[in-house]
Amino acid sequence: MDFLDPEKQKAHSRRLLLGYVLIGLVVLLGTTILLYLSYGFGLDKNGNVIQNGLVFLSSHPEGADIYINGQRNEKTNTRITLPAGSYTAEIRRTGYDNWKRAITVEGGSVERFDYPFLWPSQLTTSTLKQYTEAPGMTSQSQDRRWLLVNITADQFDIYDLDADKPVSKQFIIPSDIYAAGTTTKGWEAVEWDEANRYFILKRTFAKAGSDQAGTEYLLINRETPAESVNLTLTLGINPTTITMRDGNYDQYYLFDQNAHQVLTATLKKPTPQSLLKDVLAFKSDKDQLIYVTPDKAADKVQVKMLEDEKTYTVRTAPASDNYLLGLSKFAGNWLVTAGSPSENKVYVYKNPLAQLKDKEQALPVPIQILKIDKPQYLSFSLTGRYAMVENNGKFAVYDAQRDKGYAHEMKTPYDAGQQHIVWMDGFRMTASSNGKLTAFDYDGANAKSLVPIKSGTAPFFDHTYGNLYTLTPQNALTATPLLTPADQ
Repeated sequence: MDFLDPEKQKAHSRRLLLGYVLIGLVVLLGTTILLYLSYGFGLDKNGNVIQNGLVFLSSHPEGADIYINGQRNEKTNTRITLPAGSYTAEIRRTGYDNWKRAITVEGGSVERFDYPFLWPSQLTTSTLKQYTEAPGMTSQSQDRRWLLVNITADQFDIYDLDADKPVSKQFIIPSDIYAAGTTTKGWEAVEWDEANRYFILKRTFAKAGSDQAGTEYLLINRETPAESVNLTLTLGINPTTITMRDGNYDQYYLFDQNAHQVLTATLKKPTPQSLLKDVLAFKSDKDQLIYVTPDKAADKVQVKMLEDEKTYTVRTAPASDNYLLGLSKFAGNWLVTAGSPSENKVYVYKNPLAQLKDKEQALPVPIQILKIDKPQYLSFSLTGRYAMVENNGKFAVYDAQRDKGYAHEMKTPYDAGQQHIVWMDGFRMTASSNGKLTAFDYDGANAKSLVPIKSGTAPFFDHTYGNLYTLTPQNALTATPLLTPADQ
């Protein structure tokens, strides 16, 4: 009996041990191969080891063809495996202009291009309404459904852009909420609430029997105009600017530039309460607030943030006549920007309050410095991903997702009356140039001259970006489909 033979028992044990070792080596080898594959390693046709990356390309509209270095590959909304390296990616679809850009693929990484927008090769524009005089003001709700057009001193048209064929409906602001004895001279759109029901307008007026001008802020109820409120009279203050707190129509930040203070107020408790003093400039977004206050040194200022009644110093900067402040939340992180024309740069910070709380004595470190000669305007894309500063068609942009900066310049100058770009969406900018609306990607690529637009007015899009609405130099409100008839 073999199990009683010591030598045979030893031989059996050796065979078992060898088997376990071989199984372990196979498992280890398989795990290693899978690990390397997960990092994109593979073999090319010549047997050389390469490292691949994944690229995801989508498009509006969907179902376009992807070309990599001129070779047709896949349809959009598909992951493509490519060896690490540089490529030219192009998206094509019949009836549309091609979208094109250079991409760099890193081994083991995933690159996403969720934003390509294909413009129809032929644009067909129709008139929604011809106005006899230039509208005084236009404004669109945050959900891009409601478009407001000021047509007389107290009368507006409002359009529902969700309708198949938007038509104007008369909207009249009740004159009994105006300051007594005044005549309307103009309107300025301030802000819509997050529910897209209320909006704030700044009214410029002249007092009866005199040339004396004044301003006041009105809270307008889109659904029930009779319930609109004169905020200036209700709050007992006419601030330099008024901002809704966290998008709530009945809660406000009030900035009094002459008194250098920020106050808060609500419709329930309308008496303004002082929040900050010695304020030269401020900006708010949701529950975050950034402001500029004088430093002990006469030629310096401090950029501070406020949270839970405690102030934190973000940086010390040279004094200036104008300050560029910004706040945005992207991917769960706060982006904070601060700079001025006198510095020729704007600093970008990521979660500066978190840094300050960890190191009470140290200033936060910027993640990017956007350099541009005398920047005049700062804004974030609609998704909050891109921070942009500009000066007359020259741009510096920071991409928060890729942690990368870009600089570019428009090839043609702005039209007279165009003061700064307008973000179309989370990835594209628009401006008026040579009498037409021009759109381009955040990095200046894929520029497209679209339709005539009245200089100084903004373009408007419905919530699907299926239609573009513009005011023409001839004062016509027009609609332009951004899908070909085959895709509508």
